[in-house]
Amino acid sequence: MSDNRKFTLSVVVPAYNEEEVLPEFHRRLTAVLSGMGCSNEILYVNDGSSDNTLKVIQSFAHSNVSIIDLSRNFGKEIALTAGLDHATGEAVIVIDADL
Repeated sequence: MSDNRKFTLSVVVPAYNEEEVLPEFHRRLTAVLSGMGCSNEILYVNDGSSDNTLKVIQSFAHSNVSIIDLSRNFGKEIALTAGLDHATGEAVIVIDADL
């Protein structure tokens, strides 16, 4: 931004049975975000996973990480909608967690 104003970027990440790849995904995502020079929030949407996806996401607990835990698997589109509904940034990126 030309006026050097800091903005907030929201990253919405739907996840369904992603426990195996989430740690590496989160590591890569936070590395990229830390170099961007803007504030950010990461919204993980657990789409009713039957594995330990929720526990893995909870291990990322940080001030900029939010968790939306859907009661069952509603599908990617509903998970994305839930994340977009909760995003507070001026810009939103939607990304899959499957690397």
